[in-house]
Amino acid sequence: MFRFQSILLAISALAIGAAFSGCRASNQLGAINQSGNSSVVLAITDTPPSNVSILSAEVTLTGATFTPGNVPLFSGSTRVELTRLQTDIAYLATATNIPAGSYVGVTLTFSNPILTIENDTASTIGGCAIGSICTIAPTSTSNLSTTASLQLVPIAANSVSGILIDVNLDNLLSATLGADFKNSVSVSSFTPASTGAPLVGAEDVVGQIASVDSTHNAFSFQNATGSFTLAVDGASKFFQFPTGVCTTSGFACLKVNQILSVDIGIRADGTPVARNILFEDADISDAEIEGMITSTNVGSQQFTIVTLAESAAVSGLQIGDEATVHYVAVPLTPFDIDFLHADSAPVSTGTLLFTAPADLSVGQQVSIRRNSNSLGTTINADRIRLRSTRVAATVSNVGSPNFFLTSLPFIYTGHSISTIEVQVPTSAILSDENNNAIPFSGIVNVVAARGALFNVAGQRTLVATKVALQP
Repeated sequence: MFRFQSILLAISALAIGAAFSGCRASNQLGAINQSGNSSVVLAITDTPPSNVSILSAEVTLTGATFTPGNVPLFSGSTRVELTRLQTDIAYLATATNIPAGSYVGVTLTFSNPILTIENDTASTIGGCAIGSICTIAPTSTSNLSTTASLQLVPIAANSVSGILIDVNLDNLLSATLGADFKNSVSVSSFTPASTGAPLVGAEDVVGQIASVDSTHNAFSFQNATGSFTLAVDGASKFFQFPTGVCTTSGFACLKVNQILSVDIGIRADGTPVARNILFEDADISDAEIEGMITSTNVGSQQFTIVTLAESAAVSGLQIGDEATVHYVAVPLTPFDIDFLHADSAPVSTGTLLFTAPADLSVGQQVSIRRNSNSLGTTINADRIRLRSTRVAATVSNVGSPNFFLTSLPFIYTGHSISTIEVQVPTSAILSDENNNAIPFSGIVNVVAARGALFNVAGQRTLVATKVALQP
């Protein structure tokens, strides 16, 4: 059997006003009706797996309701790729008109879980040969709906609340590849933007602007997995917009069909907001494809990736697919770093470079500007950009401000990468298992680190923007 750790599905339940408090409730407790309605913000994050290299993990959320009362928190469906969320909590949607009352559980319904794995075990898994990269679907889907109990959640008027849902992948996938959400979900509550609240927010979400609402200082942002309306406020920051687009950084820089990289956060009132807005491309003629490198071949001027994100849906290329990326040597396809600012703080990579094919490495996460003459899983690159990699492993040799990761996933060790040095700038976010801030001295045991991963003379160095302890 292969072993997995947990995924966190954070449903930030935000009430137009509702405060979550109270003691543990029995299953017999009914809703306590009060005046006023609430709204609920859905968000998602992921605690990374161990022992098997899961390169992509997708699932569709098709429903979320409060119990008792079967009060809907989510309608429709949304497809989620989980491996990007090892260190983040991502916004999904907001439900409005949630009746005031007291709730003791959340019912979640999922569908179509699909994994892309590198099989590093000693036997075939789901038809995937040893050492191969394969896409597999769980063979049993009888337990895709579950009701997770939580402490009594009284929702009153004029307050804001949140719910954190933890899906434990150790229990989710069995030896026979069955998906069992009934035995893998737990929930807890928090108050958004308060001391000890999870750091709800997703870094480097790439997509395109569908519309701009200057009246409300907001814009509609979409990619292959969903769309959001994001607010822009005084704390929003703009980066790398050309002077030909706007002379002064601000809301006026935003134009329909631009491709952006956005850090999405949740304000205390539950509104999703664009914290950092980085210009990628002026138009959508060529999509941005993000993925993890699984092999390199400099002689053939190509490398392979497992696709993790697309700025727009691409015909013949699904998230989780393995794709071959072609570049040219003369003149060299541009290589660069989308890392001048991370979590709103300047980060210097010093002598760490990503300027040529020799800087490519298995395990890096990159974004490719896909030329429109590409076809399906064959990508011709107009540009190759280094992005943040997420990796979970064991901490060793801690010495501020650096430490090393060992016992790496097989995607690294299988390619002779036994350690990764992690540099921790003062701007990096450090958090414990409950998303509370910790000092550098608190970095122990197993962590998930997020940051740009560099190939330095055969050694690997990750410049961290976030380090999160794992259970």
